[in-house]
Amino acid sequence: MEEGNSGACGHHGEEPISSGDLGDQTVEGFVLNAVMDGMHSNVYITDPANDRILFMNRTMKEDFGIEHPEGEVCWKVLQKGLHERCSFCPVGELTKENAAPVMHWEEDNALTGRTYSNYDSLITWLDGSTVHLQQSVDMTEWKTANIDELTEMMTRRAGKEALRASLEAATGGNRVISVCLYDINHLKDVNDRFGHAEGDRLIRVITRAVSKSFDRGDFGFRLSGDEFVCVMNTGAAQARKRIEGVLGELEGLSRTQAYPYLIGFCFGIVEVLPGSDLTLVETIARADQRMYDQKRRFHIEENERKAQSEKPSVSEIEQFDYSKDYLLDALRKSTDDYIYVCNMKTGIFCYPKAMVEEFDLPGQVIENAAAIWGAKVHENDKRVFLESNQEIVDGRTTSHCVEYRAINRRGEWVWLRCRGNLVLDARGEPDLFAGIITNLGKKEKIDHLTGLLSKYEYEEAISRRIEDRPDEQFGIMELGIDDLRHINDLHDRTFGDDVIRITAQKIQSLLPQGAAVYRLDGDEFGVILDGADKEALHRFYGVLDESCQSLQEFEGKRYYCALSAGCACYPDDAETYLELAKYSGYSLEYAKAHGKRRCVCFSQEILGERSRELKLVELLRGSIESGFEGFSLSYQPQIDTHTGTVTGAEALARYQCDEFGAVSPVEFIPLLEKTGLIIPMGMWVLRTAAAQCKSWTDIVSDFVMSVNLSYRQIDGDSLVPFIEDTLQESGLSPSNLVIEMTESYFASEDAPVRAVFDQVRQLGVRVAMDDFGTGYSALGILKKSPADIVKIDRMFVSDIQSSSFDATFIKFVVELCHDVGIEVCLEGVETDGEYAAVSAMGLDYIQGFLFGRPYPPDEFRRRFLP
Repeated sequence: MEEGNSGACGHHGEEPISSGDLGDQTVEGFVLNAVMDGMHSNVYITDPANDRILFMNRTMKEDFGIEHPEGEVCWKVLQKGLHERCSFCPVGELTKENAAPVMHWEEDNALTGRTYSNYDSLITWLDGSTVHLQQSVDMTEWKTANIDELTEMMTRRAGKEALRASLEAATGGNRVISVCLYDINHLKDVNDRFGHAEGDRLIRVITRAVSKSFDRGDFGFRLSGDEFVCVMNTGAAQARKRIEGVLGELEGLSRTQAYPYLIGFCFGIVEVLPGSDLTLVETIARADQRMYDQKRRFHIEENERKAQSEKPSVSEIEQFDYSKDYLLDALRKSTDDYIYVCNMKTGIFCYPKAMVEEFDLPGQVIENAAAIWGAKVHENDKRVFLESNQEIVDGRTTSHCVEYRAINRRGEWVWLRCRGNLVLDARGEPDLFAGIITNLGKKEKIDHLTGLLSKYEYEEAISRRIEDRPDEQFGIMELGIDDLRHINDLHDRTFGDDVIRITAQKIQSLLPQGAAVYRLDGDEFGVILDGADKEALHRFYGVLDESCQSLQEFEGKRYYCALSAGCACYPDDAETYLELAKYSGYSLEYAKAHGKRRCVCFSQEILGERSRELKLVELLRGSIESGFEGFSLSYQPQIDTHTGTVTGAEALARYQCDEFGAVSPVEFIPLLEKTGLIIPMGMWVLRTAAAQCKSWTDIVSDFVMSVNLSYRQIDGDSLVPFIEDTLQESGLSPSNLVIEMTESYFASEDAPVRAVFDQVRQLGVRVAMDDFGTGYSALGILKKSPADIVKIDRMFVSDIQSSSFDATFIKFVVELCHDVGIEVCLEGVETDGEYAAVSAMGLDYIQGFLFGRPYPPDEFRRRFLP
C-alpha cells in the first residue's frame, strides 16, 4: 500500500491521515482503497468544506501525473490556471436541499487535454463524515470514434447501437420511448446559395436546439447529412410537444436574428411500447414515412403560398431544351394521347398542341406549369394531384400515376389519367420527366367516389385481353378492405367513403408497370396485371400490405386499414371473364374468412370449400325452416371472483347435420350473418336461453344468462320489443339477462345504435361489451359507454405470465371501469398459471376452460348447480 492512500478513511483536516492512526477502520479502509486502485476509471475524494483531496486512486494519479495529491486543493492540481474553485464544480449543487443524489456532467480538462464523463456524489465515509466522491471515465477515444464533430451528437454507427439497446430495454420492460426522425428544411439550398460553412451553421443551430429539449437519458445521433434521430424516454404526445416547442424557438430565431432563410425541419415520431416487436430498421422506417408525410405537406403548402403570391405568367422562352437521349426511353413507358415532357433541370414543361387547344393553355412551352395547370384541376382532386407531383420532385418515386378532373375551354370537367416516368442522369440527379395524360371519356365509365374506371370497364378490359391476346398470360386481383364496417361504426359512413377513396389512390400509386386498378362494388377493387403469375401477384400484394401496416390519419381521425386479396390467373385458372371473376371472388372470401390481411390465389381446395359453404348455407336454411333442427345451445360457466362460485353462463350456439357432422360456430355464424339467417336464429337463441335461465333461477335465484347479439340483429327496429316479449313469455326477470355486443358497436357514434342500447337498459337488462381490446376504439369510450360489463378478450391472457403489457392493460381497464361503475369479466383463462397472474387484479368475473368448457344444459346443471 502506498503511503498516504488511506487518507480517505479519516477525518477532514489539512493533512492526510496515515494508516497507523486509523485503529479499527484500517482493515476496511485498506480493502476499499485496494478496490479503487484496481479500477480503470479515475476516482478521487475531497473534503467539500475546503476542496482538499483526501484520496486519489492509482489510475487517476498516473493519468494526471501526480504522485502525492493528498492534502492538495483539487482545482489547483487537477485544473490549469485557476485561482478559485471551478465554476462548474458540482459540490455546491450537491449540498443543496433536495439535490439529486448523483450529478453527471462532461468535462474537457485543460491540464490533460482529455474529455471525461464525471459522476459526482456526497457519501458518508467510514468515520461517519460526509465527503465528495467523483468517478471519471476518459471518453476521449470514444468521442473521437463515436461523436460527430460538427453536431456533437453520436455518429450513425454509435447512435444505432444506442438506439438498438434502448429498443431492447423498452420492449422488454415497462419503458415507453419515442423515436423521432427529423430532416432539416432546405439545407441543400442554403449550401448552394450561401456556402457549406453556412449550411454547417444551420445544422449546429438546429441540433443544439433539439439537444436542449432532452431530459436525462435522451440522446440523438446523425443518421445522414441532413437527417437526425433523437430518442426520448417519454410517450409520443410529450415528445411531439417538446419537438414542436423547439420549432417554435427556431421560428422566433429566424425572425429576431434576421437569417436570410427560414430555420426549421420536418419530423416523424414512432412510439415504442412495452412488448413491441419493432426492430431498429422498422422503427426508423416508420419514423421516416411519417417524417416524409409531413415533409410532403410542407412542400405542397410552400408551393401553394408561392403560387398565390406570384402572378402566373407565360414564359418568354421560345426554345425548349431537353435531354433527347432519354426521350425514347420515357415514351416507351407511356402511351399515346397528350404527351408531355419536363426538363427537370429548369422545371420547364412542354405540352402538345392538342392539349393546349382543349384546355386553353397559354402556350406549349410553360415555365410555371404548376400554377397554370394546377389552377385547372378540380378542388376536390387537387390534393392527390399535388401530392403525386411532390413525390416526383422529392425523388421518392420515379413513376407517376394519378387521376383527376380538369376544366376544359368549354367549362366542362374532364376526367384525366396522368402517367409518367422520371429519368435520372449519370449522377443520379433528376433529368427528364415525360409521360401521357389520357382523357378517360364519359363520366359513366368512371366511379364518382374514387375516380377509378368502373366495374364495367374492368369486365371489358379483361374480356378484351382474352379476345385480342389469347396466348398472353395475365393475372387479376380482387382487393377488399378488411373491417370497413368497424371504421364506419367508429366514425361514420362518410368517413368510410373517404377511406375507400384514399385506399384507391394508394393502390393506384403503387401499381407496377402494365397494371390497372378499377372500383368494383362496395369496398372492393379489381387489379389487372399483364404477364403476372401467382408469384408476381403475391409480390404486388406484399407492396400493398407494407403500405398499410401503420395507423393512418385523415382530417384528425385515426384509423387502421388493411387489405385482403383474392387472385386468379389466365389461362391457368380459367379462360373466361366470368370464371376468372368468380374464382378471384372466391379467393378473396377465403382470405377474409381465414384471418384477413392476406393474399390467396385460387386453387381447387378453395373451390371445394366454396362448394361446402354453398351446401352448408342450404342446410342451415333448411334447419331453421324445420324448427331449428340440428341447432342446440351449450353453456359456459362464469365465475364470481369474490366468492369463487358459478354466478352465470354464456349461451353458445352449436350446429350438427348428417352431411358434415358437428360444424364449428366459427364457420356457420359468419354464414348466418352473411345470408341474414342470423336474425331468426338469434331470436331462437334468445328465447331458448331465457327459458333455460328461468329454470335455473329456481335453483340459484340470481343466476345470470349472457346472450350474444349479431350486428345484423341490432340494425333492426324490432330487437327491443322482441327482448321485452321474450322476458314476458319466459317469466325471466330482466336482472337475470345480459345482452352482449362486440366492442365496435359501443364505439359507434350512430344515434340509432346508442338508442338501442339505452332502450335495452331501460328494460332492466344489462349490456356487456364483448371482445374488448380487439377493435378500433380507445379506452376513452369506457367513460361514456352504455355498457354495464366489459369482457376483456382472451388475447390479453395467453401471454399474461410473460407480457408486462398485457398485465398492465388488464389492470388499467379494471381500474378505469370500476371508476365509472362498470364490472369486468376476463375471458379465456385456461391454466392455473394464468389464473394466478390475474387473480389479484380486482376482476369481477372470469370465464375460461380452467373453470369449465361449454356444456349441454343437463351436463352444466350436474357440474355447476347445487
